[in-house]
Formats: sequence, structure tokens, C-alpha cells
Amino acid sequence: MSNTCENTASIDATTCEKAVSIDAKMSPRTRWTYCFGGIGRDMAYSLFSGHMLTFIMLTRQIDAAMQAGIGIVMIICRIWDAFNDPIMGSIIENTRGKYGKFKPWILIGAITNAIILVIMFTTKLQGWSFIIFFGLMFLLWDITFTMNDIGYWSMLPALTSNRADRDFTTSWANLLAGVGGGLGFAVIPFLTAGAYAIGGNAVTAYAVVSVIIAVCFIGCQVMTVLGVKEKAAPPPPPKVKGEGGLKKMFKVIAKNDQLLWVALIMLIYNLGGAGTQMLTMYIYLQFGYEGYFAMAFSVIFGISTGIPMILYSLAAKKFKRRQILHLSIILIVFGYLCFFLTGVAWPMNFFVLAAWGIFISIGQGFFYNILTISISNTVEYNEWRTGKREEAIIFSMRPLMAKLGTAIQIAIVTGVYFILGIRNITNGISEYENQVHQKLITAAEKTEKIKELIATAGADATFWLRACIAFIPLVLIFIAYIIYLAKFKIDEEKYAVMINEISEARAKNLGEPSEEQICECGVEAVLSD
Repeated sequence: MSNTCENTASIDATTCEKAVSIDAKMSPRTRWTYCFGGIGRDMAYSLFSGHMLTFIMLTRQIDAAMQAGIGIVMIICRIWDAFNDPIMGSIIENTRGKYGKFKPWILIGAITNAIILVIMFTTKLQGWSFIIFFGLMFLLWDITFTMNDIGYWSMLPALTSNRADRDFTTSWANLLAGVGGGLGFAVIPFLTAGAYAIGGNAVTAYAVVSVIIAVCFIGCQVMTVLGVKEKAAPPPPPKVKGEGGLKKMFKVIAKNDQLLWVALIMLIYNLGGAGTQMLTMYIYLQFGYEGYFAMAFSVIFGISTGIPMILYSLAAKKFKRRQILHLSIILIVFGYLCFFLTGVAWPMNFFVLAAWGIFISIGQGFFYNILTISISNTVEYNEWRTGKREEAIIFSMRPLMAKLGTAIQIAIVTGVYFILGIRNITNGISEYENQVHQKLITAAEKTEKIKELIATAGADATFWLRACIAFIPLVLIFIAYIIYLAKFKIDEEKYAVMINEISEARAKNLGEPSEEQICECGVEAVLSD
């Protein structure tokens, strides 16, 4: 950089270095320590959000009132997140210190959340005492994970504005986060149910697994904090009387129409995760109470989800974002319809059923990558319209939509389980799991008892559960697709125009070189690729 700037006659070296600092690409160390940091954190998220309800139902005796209480707790906590996430974003937006703008919250959130995660999965409370304890811990989990989540993801758009660089990094960050989440979904059932459960029962197994995942969470996030070279953030804008705190936060969000639309789309898309929430229970009922069935399904899903994350940056060079979106919805519709028809139009087979999951995962992987990039692009949209980036506030909408989606997912799942009478089966399983934990029966005896219990579920329950797994996400994701096409306007051409005008505005306002001057001194412009 210094040699390039020294050789230019059009602008001085100091000014050239300022230009480079704005648009310079990330170093490999920053990119990969950022991306790999997502593995442990998404393992932890998958344990809590993807397996918490299963953990409760397989280790606790619950009646209809308790089941409703669990759903109410989760919904209340997610409503709290409607304020918590943007508030945390606002706090991060105004953080300036020795260790940067994002890193302190990433580390504090990871450590405290990991501790709460272990406490949640090791408590021995039962009945309403557990429900009350669960409500308190759920709230604390929300607060601490928000610290980490918003700090981590709002750092992404702050690392680069280069479109190709952002596409590549976003794809790999999503891929490796998916690897972490996929490992959680695959390994947790294997280690907690059936013949290979740690300690021979789910109670012991979930406790041990929570400790292992908590350690991975902290380790991966420490790697990100130590490895990422965070850009020095400009001083926070001077506070205007009456525009601080919540008022500023809601003003930023309300004025960014594209952010509001993509947030709504992400919420609807995330609601489709209700199908995944029910998948493990369906596999247990259809194929037997063995964790390796769920693990095999999750591995197939996980590998196929990684394909679009790897290929997205290549596809984006040849196809427009909307073209990729059209492909994704075709794969999703085809996969879900075939998933449902297995056992109806052709015989039920585990591997055939899992094969349709490949189409679903690839389609959803492309769709989710597009949504992540789209919400990143609303940061530049905000700067283009207002002159301020506000990354943390804007990116707080991403975890907010995920968490609200998870809460409504739980309401959907508990409703389906209630209607289909699944709780009667899980209460029996829970009783046998606790009897093994208390050494009242052997693991082999538990296996036989659970096999007899599952046989009472009947074909109707598995049929309707499969129908819910297929059609609930299919309808919701299709609605999200229609809204995206109709309302989200930041395509590649619009983004290029915004970046060009932002570059000119920076040069004018900060006394820095224009994009043409940057090119003259050999520095790559934002959209040079």
C-alpha cells in the first residue's frame, strides 16, 4: 500500500492511505477467524433452540398446562427480544474502547451464555419448579446470547463494503455457522437417545453435551476476538437532544424501508423452521428411538446445506440474485412435496426420505444466503440515504427475527404435538429415561419399553406429523419469496449506484480522493470487480 501511494503524483500518500483504509479488502486471517468463530456459537444455538423442547419432553413429566406454560415463557421472552436486540444494537453502536466496537460484547456474551447453557441442561428440577426456573434461565439466555449475536453479525458489514468480498465472506460465515449448527443437530440426538446415549440415558447425556458445546462456543469466539482485525470505528455522532437511546433506535429502523421488508421476510422464512423442530420426533416415531437415525438425517441435511454456501459467490458472478432465488424456491417446493409423498405415492424408506431433504437444504441454503446479504446491503442503503451506517442497530434485526421466529415455531410445534397426542408418548419416554438415570431399570429394559410405547402412536400420527413438517415451511417460505420479489429493491444495479454515490460523498465530506483518484493511485475501488 505504501509503495503504491508513494508513486502517485495526483494525491499525497496520507490521503491515499485514508482511501485504502475505507475500501481495503479483508486479510485472510480476519476473514477465516471471523468465519470459523461461528462453528461453536451455532452449535450452542442449535442445542438451545433446536433441542430444548425435545430435552424437556424426553426428561420431564409435563401435563397440558405445563406444556402451555413453556410456550408462554418462550413467547414472552421473544417479545422482550423485540426491545432487547435493537437496544443492544444501539449500545454496541455507541461503544468505543481499547478493544474495539464489537469484540467486547462478542466475548462477554459468549462466556456468560455458555455458563447459562450448562445450568439449563444440568438442573434436576421437575414440575412447575422447573417451568419457573426455565423462564428465568430463558430470559438470561436471551440477554447474553443477544450480546454475542449482534456483536458477531453486525461486525460483518463493518469489515468490508466490497461486493465480491462481502458475498464470499457472508457465504463462508453462513457455511461454517451451518457446520456448527449441523454438528449440533447431528451429534446431539446420537449422544442423547438410544443405544449410544451418554450414560445410557437422556438426563446424563444432555448434561455432558451441554458442557462440551459450551467449551466449543467460548473457544471459537475467543479465536474470533483474537484473530479479527477490527477497523477503528469513527467517533459516534454527536447526540442530538431528544434523539438518543430508544428514540434513535426506532428512528433508524423505521426510516429504513428496505430493512423493514427484509426483516419481515426473514421472520416468515424463520417460521418455516417449525418443520425442522418436529423432524427428530418424527424420525423417532417412524423409524425407532435411536439417535443414529436423526444423526444420519442431519448429516445429509448439513452437507447439502453447505453446497450453496460454497457455490454462492461463484453463482453470484454469473447470475443475478433474483435468478438464484427462483432456483432456490423450485428446489424447496420440489423437495417438500416429495418428502410428503414418501409413504403415500411410493413406499416409506429412510434414505429416500432423506434424499428429498437434499433438495430442501440446497434451496433453503441459497435463500438464506440471499437474505443475509440483503440485510447487509441495507447498511449501505442507510448510509446512502442518511449518511450514517448504523451497522449494529440494523443487524440487530437479523437475530431479532430469528428469535421471534423460534418463539412462534415453538407455539406451532407444541400445538401440533398437542393435537396429535405426541405428549402422551414423550411422557412415557421421559419416565423410562429418568428410571435409568436413577438406576431403577437398565438401559436395555428402557429400550424395549420405549419400543412398545412408540408402537402405540399409530400410522395416523406419523402421517399428519410428516404433513406438518412438509407443508408448514413450504407455505411460509413461498410467502417470503413472493414478498421479496415484490418489495425488496436493492438488486446488484441499485447497490452499485449506492456504493458509487457513497464513495463520492465520503470524498467530498472527508476531503478524501474520489473513486477516480483512488484508481489513479492503484487502489482497488469498491466495485472494481
